[in-house]
Parts: sequence; structure tokens; C-alpha cells
Amino acid sequence: MCWWIVIMAMVLEIASSVSYYGPAWSYDDETNWPGSKCREGGKRQSPIDIRTTDVIKDFNSHFIKYGALKFIGYQKVLLTGVNNGHTIQFSCEGDETIHPVLTGGPLKHQYRLEQMHFHWLSEHSINGMKYPMEIHFVHVRSDLTVMEALQKKDGLAIVAVFCQVQSDLDDFDTENTEELAQTIPRLLNTGERLSGVLLDMTKLLSPNRYNYFTYAGSLTSPECNEVVIWIIFESPIYMSDAQYRMFGKVGVGRHNFRSLQKVSNHLVFCPPASHINTPQIVIFFESVVKLVAEFFKNVTSYMAKGLKSR
Repeated sequence: MCWWIVIMAMVLEIASSVSYYGPAWSYDDETNWPGSKCREGGKRQSPIDIRTTDVIKDFNSHFIKYGALKFIGYQKVLLTGVNNGHTIQFSCEGDETIHPVLTGGPLKHQYRLEQMHFHWLSEHSINGMKYPMEIHFVHVRSDLTVMEALQKKDGLAIVAVFCQVQSDLDDFDTENTEELAQTIPRLLNTGERLSGVLLDMTKLLSPNRYNYFTYAGSLTSPECNEVVIWIIFESPIYMSDAQYRMFGKVGVGRHNFRSLQKVSNHLVFCPPASHINTPQIVIFFESVVKLVAEFFKNVTSYMAKGLKSR
């Protein structure tokens, strides 16, 4: 593997200590992304469309082996914001030992938070439906360097939170994204940087942290290393239409999401106690099928009675 490609992956998706400005690759042309897995695919590429009917409830702890998810130290996090030409990214400042930590769920190891960034539209979809935004919290195994983590099948853990947009939100709803909204206007242009940002990152996590999907996947930007344990919360957070429109002013191109990848060796799990919401369209068609079946059952019964009476 070329060292410059590895370093690029570190800079674009993980590393908080290196400044990189200007796109060397484009979301408009994925065929020319650096990294063979990006161009040719692999066994566990991300993002994917998660079909809830195929999700495995992990009663036997095949994948979710380590209890409840635990988010430690996310209340007040000191960050540096940067527009790197692909997204708005907030990287943790200070020594690694004081970074927020994630444990539990499918994670055998402890993972330190390195950075958070945004994709609009969402990268993953649920039953074919995309959300306006997907927030990624990128974590590195605490016992590894970034370089080492990029070579391990569980080197990274990325928590994904969907974001829904509503035109009329009350003060309580907008409070979750208000701190964030104050910083985005200062990072609209590629290369702009803002240090000393203090965020309560718990407000950007899903309000329901018991219902989630998890699977072994990859980075969604070059070089698409298959080293990620994904944790994707089912319940979204909300932002106002005005807050969302700010991201439309960020100079990173038309969009910044990777196309959905073919589902091959992916096994998607959820905690056994999770309640997966069945999409309304599925409920509708199930009801139609039941009504049609009942109709033909009644018709058949009526015809049988008519024949007997002759």
C-alpha cells in the first residue's frame, strides 16, 4: 500500500493533527478515488441500504457481546473546526488521554473520539429512505495509533446519527443543534479554521441510544479501508430548516455522500431489545394483502355455498 495514500486517508477521515485543504478527489467522480477498494469494491464496503426485515436481532450475542453502549466524556468537548474541502469537521483538541471514550455494544475494545463530520444527504439509508443529513463520530481504538488502526478490521468505530429537518421546531428541539449552528457560518469556505470550539456532543447523539444497527464495514472516503465497526442509531435528531440551509452554503460541491454499496458479506445486527419501526409503506401493503386475501376467501366461500344449494 502506498504510504501517501494511507496518509491521505488519515487526513481526510480521521487525523485531527494535520491540516488539509482542497479536494484531491471528488464526490462527483468516485471512479477515480484513490484506493483499489474504492474503485473495485470489497467484502464489506460502506455505506449500505439497511433493510430492517434483514436485520438480525442478536439474542445469542454473536456480534453485540459487550453490554450497553457507554459514551464517556462527551458533555463538554474542546474542538477545532475546519472546512477541509469535503465537509465540516470538528477534531478533538488536546492529548488523546482526555478525548471522549466509547465502549460496549459490539466493541471489544475502548475507542477514543478523534473527530466529527457531516454528510448531506445521509450516506446510509433505511429501507431505501435517506435522511437530509448524517453525522459521523469517528473513533480510533485506544490501544492503537491511527496508522495501526487503518490496518485492523476493528481499528475504527464510527457512530452515525441521522438528522431530520423540520420547519417548525420549538426551543427544546433546536437547543440540540443551536451550539453547532453558531459555528457553521464561520467555516463556509475551504481552508477556514476555528479553534477553541466547546460543544456538548451528547446533544448531537440520538435521544434513543438503545435502538441501533451495527455491522462491520469500511470508511466511506478514500481509501475505503475495511476497518470500521459501524453503530447507526435508528432515531434521528432534529434541526430547523434554517439551520440545515446553512450547510447548503458550505463550499464542498453539490453533495458529499458516497453512493450506496452492494450488500454482499454484510450482516447487520441490532440489540435483542430493540424495537425496529416498520415503514408505513410496508404496513400499508401488508394491510392490502390481508384485505385481498380476505376478499377472495369470502368469495370462495360464497361460491362453494352456491354450488351446494343447486
